[in-house]
Amino acid sequence: MDISVNIIPVPLKMTSAFIIRDEGTILVDSGYPGSEDTILEKLHEIGGSPEDIRLIVLTHGHADHAGSAAALREKTGAKVAVHRLDANKVRKGIQGKLHPTGFAGRILGLFFGRKKASMYQALEPDILINDSLELEEYGVRGKIIHTPGHSSGCVSVLLKSGDAVVGDLIFPSIPSEKPSLPFWADDPAEARRSIKKLIDSAPGKIYIAHGKPFSSAEVKEKFFEPFLKAQNRKNSDVE
Repeated sequence: MDISVNIIPVPLKMTSAFIIRDEGTILVDSGYPGSEDTILEKLHEIGGSPEDIRLIVLTHGHADHAGSAAALREKTGAKVAVHRLDANKVRKGIQGKLHPTGFAGRILGLFFGRKKASMYQALEPDILINDSLELEEYGVRGKIIHTPGHSSGCVSVLLKSGDAVVGDLIFPSIPSEKPSLPFWADDPAEARRSIKKLIDSAPGKIYIAHGKPFSSAEVKEKFFEPFLKAQNRKNSDVE
């Protein structure tokens, strides 16, 4: 049985949203405020219309992901889903403080953390996600899973095909563009645990918001194979 699902990236200002088309259509993330027309134009390009979107999934409550959610809900009639731990960000339209994990986050945070860049139109979410949410009701074979770390309420969309859309759980490092921790994380250790949870379940492509997709193998090699090799050497020494 063919379980492939179309994942269509929508390049926006410094980020990407994703249209997922199966028997039904959902949208993952909404970009900064003012991104709604670009997203709907892309939908039109691929033969869709606004009312095709049955669900808008916000991977978290930062402005570059939730900024156009209110406008898109009005234009599409779709429900907006966010994890309950990021719901207050969406209700207030304020992303909150960014916590850098390294030099790039400290420098870029001077822009992305500014008040103007961190605020957007507030809305009351229609659906609050807990640990997971099945997507079959919306015509997509897959589910939303909780992958905290970047923020406490980050989620990823895991499809039956093995592909995943993860928002800001993984960033491309500078300058190598290899998989890396996000530039900002409320809890870096939790982000690592979420990445492990993800690659244990997603053997296909991993689509990130700020760069090209990675294979699960690339992510595993970057984050976990050095540890496994060191552990194997340690075990060999003991023997």
